[in-house]
Amino acid sequence: MAFKKRVLSRTDLWHEYVLDLPTLKETALVQRHSVDDQATWLDNRTVAHALPTDGKVGSSDLWSVPANGTGTPRLLLSGASSPAPL
Repeated sequence: MAFKKRVLSRTDLWHEYVLDLPTLKETALVQRHSVDDQATWLDNRTVAHALPTDGKVGSSDLWSVPANGTGTPRLLLSGASSPAPL
């Protein structure tokens, strides 16, 4: 299961995590920006989310990250607001 988790109680800093249901182990994903968006699974190993575009008010981009907590965020699509599959 992928979910967002508030990591600092005095700010609106949210990070994405994956929860392994059999073990209840939480794995923090590599995106270190505050992600206030619902995660969407792209496949069995990759999670996607939207982030505000740097320097553009009201615009966002779609990013993907490996679900195992390794690697680096990857830009999927500029100017998009939802990773929901069509």
